[in-house]
Amino acid sequence: PWGNFAEKNERYQQYLDEDRLHCGDGSDVNYLDEVWRKSMKRPDAPPLKIVVDDGAHLAPHMAQSVFFWFPKIEPRGILIVEDIQPISEANAFRTQFLPQLMKDLHYCGDPKQSPDDLCFPTLFPLLASIHCEVHICIFERNDTPSKELSLAESTMPPNALDMSKCKSMLSGHWQTTT
Repeated sequence: PWGNFAEKNERYQQYLDEDRLHCGDGSDVNYLDEVWRKSMKRPDAPPLKIVVDDGAHLAPHMAQSVFFWFPKIEPRGILIVEDIQPISEANAFRTQFLPQLMKDLHYCGDPKQSPDDLCFPTLFPLLASIHCEVHICIFERNDTPSKELSLAESTMPPNALDMSKCKSMLSGHWQTTT
């Protein structure tokens, strides 16, 4: 059922030749970095204000896209991840990744009230809001300047698709202390 459906577009080859379309493994941070450095990060390029992930409908690809592209987006810009429909290949994005990011969005960080840890410390300081409707999520940047993270920081962490690996998501972790 999976394939490169973009090839069916009459302008497919034109977009490839113009370096406007990039087809590759969206979960491979080295591939994403190559596209960024060789094709997009040019002196004459406009800043990234809107990025649309219209790639594979696979949870690892969608999550990796957020970790790689979100920090590079200009303040108040948006990242759109679409096709997060309830299919087995995308489920972990909705059921594991998004709850952790939503929890980070409401991070309190006051150890006197409750021990709390961030699940995604590279994304948290950049996140203004998350809006999800049916099969699409829009991640809005706050006013913090965009930045280029190292490849290690741009790589999806081990807990991204398994919230049991983020200790602040574990049962009882949100209880207040007295």
